[in-house]
Amino acid sequence: MAGLVKSILIFLVVYYSIRFLLRFLFPFFLRSFIRKTQRNMNPQKPRKQEGEVTIEKDSASRKKSTTSNVGEYVDFEEIDDNQKPS
Repeated sequence: MAGLVKSILIFLVVYYSIRFLLRFLFPFFLRSFIRKTQRNMNPQKPRKQEGEVTIEKDSASRKKSTTSNVGEYVDFEEIDDNQKPS
């Protein structure tokens, strides 16, 4: 019986000491995790002034030929095959 009481007492002391430590350590770890995540989400780009506009074009898109002859567009009407001829 004494062994059971001693085991329960040790378990309670360990449990409450871990809870007490986590109460102080968890906010520290959470803050460091949030800072690290924010650094990863915001890469080191130079900040632009508000209202500044930049347009970046790929060199491949400028070299495409826009004068290529694709063909002629032909308009058509659908004919319903299920109708009887009049």
